[in-house]
Amino acid sequence: MRILPFALAALPLPALADTYTVASFPTAATVYSGFAMVTREVSVDVAAGTHEIILPDLPQWIDAESLRAAVNGAEITGTRLRTDALPPQPDSDSAEVAAAKARIKTAENALRDLEDKAQDANLAAQAAQARLTFLQGLVSSETLPSAPQELAELAQMIEAQTLAAKQAEIAAQRKARQINEGREDLEQDIKDARAALAALTPPAEAKALLTLSVNASEAGTVIASISYPARATWQPTYDVMLTTGDDSTLTLRRAALIYQNSGENWSDISLTLSTLSPSGQVVPSEVYPRLLSIEDAQARAKLQRSAGGLNLDMAAAPEPVMEDAVTAMPGFDGPGVTYTLPNAVTLAQSAEGARVELDKLQFDTRVFARAVPASDQTAFLMGEAVNTSKEPLLAANSAQIFVDDALVGRSNFAPVPAGGNIIQAFGPVEDLRLTRTVLDRSEGDRGLINRSNAQTQDVQISVENLGGKIWDVELLDAIPYSEQDDLVIQWSASPKADVTNVDDRRGLMQWNMTLGANTTEEITIEQSIRWPDGKVLR
Repeated sequence: MRILPFALAALPLPALADTYTVASFPTAATVYSGFAMVTREVSVDVAAGTHEIILPDLPQWIDAESLRAAVNGAEITGTRLRTDALPPQPDSDSAEVAAAKARIKTAENALRDLEDKAQDANLAAQAAQARLTFLQGLVSSETLPSAPQELAELAQMIEAQTLAAKQAEIAAQRKARQINEGREDLEQDIKDARAALAALTPPAEAKALLTLSVNASEAGTVIASISYPARATWQPTYDVMLTTGDDSTLTLRRAALIYQNSGENWSDISLTLSTLSPSGQVVPSEVYPRLLSIEDAQARAKLQRSAGGLNLDMAAAPEPVMEDAVTAMPGFDGPGVTYTLPNAVTLAQSAEGARVELDKLQFDTRVFARAVPASDQTAFLMGEAVNTSKEPLLAANSAQIFVDDALVGRSNFAPVPAGGNIIQAFGPVEDLRLTRTVLDRSEGDRGLINRSNAQTQDVQISVENLGGKIWDVELLDAIPYSEQDDLVIQWSASPKADVTNVDDRRGLMQWNMTLGANTTEEITIEQSIRWPDGKVLR
């Protein structure tokens, strides 16, 4: 029985709990449209047993419900987040911040040394001035010697001493002035050093303290990863470059503009951009059937007149209408796309958007001119290509447009799904002039005729090529359409339109033409509209 305690003592015992306080900073972030998931990763060498890992420098606004913690090398047994009454923490400046603070200290010491030298020079000037004051007092003294020889010697001494004192005063003043000439540069050095520190250190904000309780089965390195949402966003931007010639191409140079206002700087972090929107709708909408009813129109009008007569001051309430629920339609189907940047990124909080280049895509392109004579005086250069990449092209509010390496303007960029058509405008073609004229009856043509129940209109369209290049032109124009049987619309065009109801848009027509150098093409459209007497055309 006495051997048992010694045997138990020989067995390995679990190590006592240790506490490790570790400074942390953002190491990675995945940025979505509207927010980002920021990750901090720390590592600690621990013995076997239970321990606490403390991260004392998390942003105070972190929400415990959205905070996620994971540990590799140990089992996590609990977390505690503390956002108030934190214990004081030791300084944990990075090498960059320490260098910036040292620069401020050096600049301040240099300015202090300059002020000391200037003060010494001013003291010398003050001493010389005191000597002058004393010598001037001797001249007016009532105790001057009466002997001419002694008086002459005294005068010579006063003269010599006055000259020396004045020279000393002037020399000291000049020295002080020369010393102070360097003050402006030193003060600017201090401002620059403080600005550099401010760029590295956002305004101090209250912190949160996170404690991770872990249990390590054996000694080793424990890696803890903390993730939380933060304020950030990104948006795509493009350089759309058209290269004309025998084999025209459209090159899309993609970049991302990234903004973050997380309250802390991101320094050399691994950055991923995602097209997903986790903050968007994740629950399907409800469907509410419409309740329909019919009533006699005359009885309804009589009831309304009666209600109006009861209270002339009461505004008639609008009749409630049940409408189908309207939901935003996604731009693309399927999972989103992520871009993991190959290099680390540094982005200060609340700074201007950082532009990060992504990649280039190149497509074979059909080049043509689009003419809309109802609105424009010139045709516009267009490029059409198929998105042969395996990912959607996101919409962008701003894209720079180039033609043969020349910047021609800025435009938006419409979203294009994988396999969809890219149709992009590249500015006006001044050689292609457009006119659209409603013919005048005074010229002997039918022109525009209006009656109480009919309208007849003749329109002439012309496209003139003033240049020496052959152009493929797609001309668009529209005629009115009706969904009422009593409103009859008839029309004809010469030549006939190549496409009617373009893109399933009723009344939209398209003519495809090849316009040679210094040639003109004309189109005439005749339309007639009739409706019953007593009705008004809207």
